[in-house]
Amino acid sequence: MQLVDVVRRFSKTPLKHRMSKYLLDYMLEDRELLNRVKMVTTRAFLPDTMMVAQAGAEGPSFELELGAVEREEVSLVNGRLVKQTRKNRTIWVHDPVQAVEVLRKFDGILHVEFKFVDVVPDWYQEAVEAAYVEGQIQSDFAELVREQIDLLIFGILLKEEIDQALQQGDQETFQEKVRQYKQVCDSCLWEF
Repeated sequence: MQLVDVVRRFSKTPLKHRMSKYLLDYMLEDRELLNRVKMVTTRAFLPDTMMVAQAGAEGPSFELELGAVEREEVSLVNGRLVKQTRKNRTIWVHDPVQAVEVLRKFDGILHVEFKFVDVVPDWYQEAVEAAYVEGQIQSDFAELVREQIDLLIFGILLKEEIDQALQQGDQETFQEKVRQYKQVCDSCLWEF
């Protein structure tokens, strides 16, 4: 199911905040914003989030948090270690109309959670899983690039060690470093 269909379907349910429909309609019109939305089932430890609740759902009716940083802190209170979670945010909005104005200027990835009264429907769960798979692919690609850069740097350092071994006439070090260099070259996607 497409994200636009998920937002449209949710907007047709009874919503806890009467102006949430206005916000969801704005999202449906702003395709650029919609392309940057990732559906989630929890907003914990995510920096830019929005939550819209159905009528009857527990908790707040609407929240938009931008620039949120959540961290756990341990402090000493009366001789005992106390663990607390602290959250700082740049923008925290509880009014969907005000949120539309904020979102007009927002250009990052927005993690959106729809809160349901009862069980989370399959169509919503599918949208969350699709966003997770897409995010995982991007994460895997970023990891691959980091690994390749590490290999490239290691190859450059090995090349320097090979040159030094040649200058010093150290045949044992030279052969070992050449063997490692060949392994790095075989593993690296770039040629150097």
